[in-house]
Amino acid sequence: MGTQEKRDVQKIDTIDFSATEFFLHLSAGTTFFRNEEFEKAISEWEEAAKMRPDAESTMRILGSVSYQGNLDDIPLVGLLYAISSNEQTGVAIIRREQLHKEVVFKDGWIVSARTNKSEERLGNFLAKRGIISQSHLDDMAAQAKKKGVKLGGFLVENGVLLQQELEEFLDFQAKEILCDLFSWKEGEFYFVEQELGQEDMVVNYTPLDIALFAARRALDFVTFRNLVPDNKVIFSVPSSIEMVKGKIVEELDAHEKFVFSLVDGKRNIDQLIKFSGADEIFTINILHRLFLMGLVERSKDIGTYEDTEFEEISRFLKTFLEVFKLAMDELKKELGVMAEDVLNKARENLRDGYGNIFHGLSLDGDASLDANKILKNVSVYYPDPSSRLIFVVGFTGLMTNILQEMRHVLGIPLTQRVISDIGKVRENVLKFYSDSPARSQVVEALDKLVAQFPE
Repeated sequence: MGTQEKRDVQKIDTIDFSATEFFLHLSAGTTFFRNEEFEKAISEWEEAAKMRPDAESTMRILGSVSYQGNLDDIPLVGLLYAISSNEQTGVAIIRREQLHKEVVFKDGWIVSARTNKSEERLGNFLAKRGIISQSHLDDMAAQAKKKGVKLGGFLVENGVLLQQELEEFLDFQAKEILCDLFSWKEGEFYFVEQELGQEDMVVNYTPLDIALFAARRALDFVTFRNLVPDNKVIFSVPSSIEMVKGKIVEELDAHEKFVFSLVDGKRNIDQLIKFSGADEIFTINILHRLFLMGLVERSKDIGTYEDTEFEEISRFLKTFLEVFKLAMDELKKELGVMAEDVLNKARENLRDGYGNIFHGLSLDGDASLDANKILKNVSVYYPDPSSRLIFVVGFTGLMTNILQEMRHVLGIPLTQRVISDIGKVRENVLKFYSDSPARSQVVEALDKLVAQFPE
């Protein structure tokens, strides 16, 4: 048995790879990438991508089901192509000190990636983007583990994520894990052939797809940071673009459209990030794409101003979150975990797709996190600038459904107590907020809620 295991493990080194033009381009690209010469790395890997590698042009695996090597001897992309060109199915494990990552292959294609690095775990991505709070995530992860299912699928099953969103996050996660690997200058590499389940196959890339993505992303970041070293820099829309802005917007995706609508020659990058409800990397990547398309330009070196539009929207959003919390606190006090069923039912019964505004809304009362999530939902599902107050209509419908269910489950006295508190919130809006069209819309919405449930 021991003899068989030893024979099945093949130690590979640089001399095991054919000194073909393809492999030389892979090696040169790796050297340039490690030296942060990203343009040269891209050039080398693009040349390699023009060729059609096979087992003979990289390394032929002679019947071995597992093998190992070192990144300081062999470029990572070469090791990955040893698997790819031999059309193997299994898992490549790369280890460095306490870190390890797994690259999953199906018939030579990279289909997923896994890691023990907490920053690259799916849950961390979701928490950082306000999709779910950390406490809610911990609870869902524990439940998923208890049921023996993957966290992503469990979140879809419980309405925290849409299936399409999960697929997008898994694709993003795989790229983050793999791109980080290309910065490793040393580490141990192992590959073992094994069968895969359908849940293991979430992407479909060649090793060079990932290598080029990593190099281009690194070059974009360096280029943008050389141009814009500080998040206080202001961008504006060129006058030539302003004239055809309406037509251009039609060609942008929802994320690009929303960020583009925020660029006004006054907001700096920090303010764009806040208003978009997204994180820094997400917003800067979009801003960079808009810049490369010539749709925005650097306006001033450094600047900041009071973003009254954002402040007003944030203030009224927090007002509705306060109203939402009044009702949910009462429900949780009386119903415990069953309060979540009331919320889910209220959200499902919303008309005209307003449920998208509250997708992934947490019950743990963290208003700032929920506010960011709602702002992000508005930017994704309602990217038209005129729809920025759409949450007022959505909240009115959600609270109507919640209060109706509360009256049915808990009775009229408890419901009227919440209505009374909502009336106090309305009075505060009239008393402390400056008169504006937005304030009038908010007061009208609160009036509708109170009127539906008279004492």
